[in-house]
Amino acid sequence: MDRTTINQLETYKAIEAVCVENHSIWTNVKEFRGPFSRFALKVAQLDLLSEKDGSSLNPRLENLIRDIEQILKTHFDRYFDYLQQKNSELYQVYNHIRRSS
Repeated sequence: MDRTTINQLETYKAIEAVCVENHSIWTNVKEFRGPFSRFALKVAQLDLLSEKDGSSLNPRLENLIRDIEQILKTHFDRYFDYLQQKNSELYQVYNHIRRSS
């Protein structure tokens, strides 16, 4: 797997960890629960595929990354923008991770 994909995977895992750590903040937001579940599943799939495929970025990896980015843009970014006023600390952590990718 190339360095860019490794960095993306690490970023996705960091976002997942922040969400898991702050589960109590969003657990009652049904509009976020589904996207988080899909995100976590796709990150796990990407992790498994990257271990198997090792060196190259194949179409399955590219599709997973595209799907993950779509979930982040469509659901996560919007939800965390909403949280900016309600929980600025969590918003700042998320934005820091997103900008580092």
